[in-house]
Amino acid sequence: MTPTVIISCRVMQELLTQMLPEDTPAVYLEITLHNTPKKLSAALQKEIDAVAQPSNVIVGYGLCGNGLVGVKSRAHTLIIPRTHDCVAIFLGSHQRYVRRFFANPNTYYLTRGWLEARDDPLHDYLDYVRDYDEETADYLVEMKYRHYRRLCMVGFSQQELSECRAMAMEVANFCNSRWNMEYEETIGTTSMLESLLKMPARLNSGDPEFVVIPPGGEISMEMFLREGEAAPQAMGRGE
Repeated sequence: MTPTVIISCRVMQELLTQMLPEDTPAVYLEITLHNTPKKLSAALQKEIDAVAQPSNVIVGYGLCGNGLVGVKSRAHTLIIPRTHDCVAIFLGSHQRYVRRFFANPNTYYLTRGWLEARDDPLHDYLDYVRDYDEETADYLVEMKYRHYRRLCMVGFSQQELSECRAMAMEVANFCNSRWNMEYEETIGTTSMLESLLKMPARLNSGDPEFVVIPPGGEISMEMFLREGEAAPQAMGRGE
């Protein structure tokens, strides 16, 4: 029986830990890798190459600013959610993400994991001030976030939303003062992650929600595009 291995962004660690059998090998990569696609690609390839036995490797990422493009499966089979980024995974499906996109385009998403990693507009700004100066920080944060109009906190229960609200509102207040962003909350679902974990048993199902890369294959951007869909142009969370 072919073993299953998880290689995922750390933002999904809490959810996956609750869902996986205890003996499932899992590696969680730093959340901020998605900010530099080339570093994400190199880190993911390194972990794939480190898997000794031919395995079904579940990849807990979306396309992530083309950060997965060029990654090779080697002796393994890679199984990846067919999404542009992790937002659709947390919302439960590409379809729900698309519905939200057309209802409220230019939305930036938060989760507990991103907040705890300080991967958000407020802490980006504070990091820029620390590393450069206030004028440069203002310029950089404007270039990165000025097109967003809404901030959405995704939680997986009302309790989680309540627990994270203070952190989320700190970011929301910053974004509202700078760009007049509106703030909202929504309940996410683990349905896509649940389906992802079942995929090793149904590799030949042709499920359009997932990309399956056979041994000797390589990830390309086109594998993630649906009919009539344009290539993603940005790295942002949501757009």
